[in-house]
Parts: sequence; C-alpha cells; structure tokens
Amino acid sequence: MINKETFAMQELQKHNLNCTLIFDSLNFNGKYDADSNTIYIHKSLSEKEFLMTLFHEINHAMYCKEMGLDAYKNDYELEMERCIIADLDPYECNYYEVQAEKYAKQKTKEMTWVK
Repeated sequence: MINKETFAMQELQKHNLNCTLIFDSLNFNGKYDADSNTIYIHKSLSEKEFLMTLFHEINHAMYCKEMGLDAYKNDYELEMERCIIADLDPYECNYYEVQAEKYAKQKTKEMTWVK
C-alpha cells in the first residue's frame, strides 16, 4: 500500500507542477481547478482509482501550464461547445478529457505493482 499523499507530491514534482493537492470527501473522484491550480482527490479511492484520478488531473494541469490559464480555459470551453453542437457528451467527448483519460491509463499501466 502506497502513501497516496507522498506519491502524489512526488508525481507533481516529476511533472514540474506546482499544484496544491487536497484530499477530501468529494462527490466525485477528482477535479483540477485551473483558477487555483489545485488538484482535489477523493480520500477513499482504491489504489488504482487513485492513480487513474491523479494522472488524469495531472494531465489537465500539464495542459494548463503549457497553454497558459486563459488559453486553456477558453479552449476547454470551446471543446465543450463543439461537443454540444455535435450532440455529443460535453465531458466524455471533450478533447481534454479524452486525452487526460488516455494519459491516466498509460501512466497507471506503468505502475506494475497496481492490481
């Protein structure tokens, strides 16, 4: 069993991200708040759910850092609008969500100790 907080902080450092990390009782697995540069993670996730969530949110933070806050937020919103206009789910089909999920699956798969 890993120490989730220590592992998460190490991963943020590896990705050169200076995000605030908050573990809490949430109604969802995780969230990246671009405005405050904060990653929220549900404190009671299994190891695999934790890793998937952490890497998913890290991917959002990486895009935000690379693009800049305003550009990231604007582009994310445009993606949501594109999905709505195309009668697609604005979350599940959003480019940034799809990329974050791919990244999370790839990185979690690299953690060979995860069941």
